[in-house]
Amino acid sequence: MTDRDTLLALAERVEALSNPNAEIDGDIVMALGLLNFDTHRLLLFADGQMAPAISPAYTASLDAAKTLVPKGWHVGMLTECDEDDSPSCCLTQNEEPCRDAVGRGADMALSLVAASLRARAGGL
Repeated sequence: MTDRDTLLALAERVEALSNPNAEIDGDIVMALGLLNFDTHRLLLFADGQMAPAISPAYTASLDAAKTLVPKGWHVGMLTECDEDDSPSCCLTQNEEPCRDAVGRGADMALSLVAASLRARAGGL
């Protein structure tokens, strides 16, 4: 698992997107430790960094984005048009204390990804 600040920064990068982004999908895999050496091919860069060559399309697909929702959290709201006329998502954890994680984006998948990253960071 990664630190809270990294996840929150990644959520902000997702919210800034206007379209799906495969590079950020790879960054999500790496940040969350979801890399499976049996199923992922890796790209190794000159600086020693690794990235998955192919990642789930979290930023392009609601189905893929849903897999990022942490255990114990549920989608309280996911809409294409909130009060600001933009897509947004609110994830809720019903344990004490009750916590929410909110994401906004250019589409519902991006909103769900951002909210999931915030939930994994501990809510916001």
